[in-house]
Amino acid sequence: MSFEGMPGHDLINIVRDLEPVAAVRDQEAAERRRAYPGLAGAGAAEFGCAEQAGGAWRILSLGAPSPGAARAALAGHLRGAAGGHDPPEAAEMLRLADALADGRRGGPDRNECAAGPLRFRVVRVQGFARFGDDGPEPARVTDSEEGPPPDPRIDPAAPVGPSDAALRRELLGRAPHLEPVPEEERREAAAAIEAYPGVVLLPPYFSVMEDRDGLWRPVGRGGSPQEARDALAHYFRVLTPRDAPPGCPPPSPGELAEYARAADRIDADGGIEFMACGRRFRIVRVIRMVRVGPDGPEPARPSDEDG
Repeated sequence: MSFEGMPGHDLINIVRDLEPVAAVRDQEAAERRRAYPGLAGAGAAEFGCAEQAGGAWRILSLGAPSPGAARAALAGHLRGAAGGHDPPEAAEMLRLADALADGRRGGPDRNECAAGPLRFRVVRVQGFARFGDDGPEPARVTDSEEGPPPDPRIDPAAPVGPSDAALRRELLGRAPHLEPVPEEERREAAAAIEAYPGVVLLPPYFSVMEDRDGLWRPVGRGGSPQEARDALAHYFRVLTPRDAPPGCPPPSPGELAEYARAADRIDADGGIEFMACGRRFRIVRVIRMVRVGPDGPEPARPSDEDG
């Protein structure tokens, strides 16, 4: 079965007269762009599952660390959704789920498949963070504490404000890594920019990062600022007492008490930046983007690790 393409994949539809809530978000984004002018890749790519139905693409899941993990998530989605379809389509969805599971056991890998009028793809999603003089951009006032909306659409032609349009232009030809990468990966990245010339912004995630002498490293994450705070509280209460870094002594009773108090402060007060035992932590906003082309969102690349 043939499927529709993705019209407008190489266009940015800028709207200046935004509704009030969107206008406030756009204004804060513009202020943050001035305060945090740098833009750098936020770790390795992650992977998700997308579905095309009736010409429209939507995200089914995000956050998988490898294409294989995304296929496992897609297999679970197909099994769960099969009951809502007619028997022939349901049977095909269950067969696809089995085939995806066989791929995890060493069988043929599939990053794209179809069942009746539905098309599914394992998509590649890259994260970026803005940086300024004081480090990475923290969560914004306008970021939802409820987390991202379910099943966001991948719609490059959807109207966006000037700030989102400027960010998409920034990301169009940008590679996520500053350091040298293997030649094969460099060629794949260049080919992806050519084959998938558009960019769509997806809901951000929020990384808990620790400042170690100006070098920021992630210690947890969440789908909303509150989920990231919960991850940091768990880090203070559970992980820090249990997992001392190699070569370092475990925390003293006094340090454990201070970590516990910091976790209590997080639970009581919220916030975006915290100190405990001389260590500095911040809830950092991570931009997510997926490349898009005439055939839809970019799939996993051949060199992507499948562990």
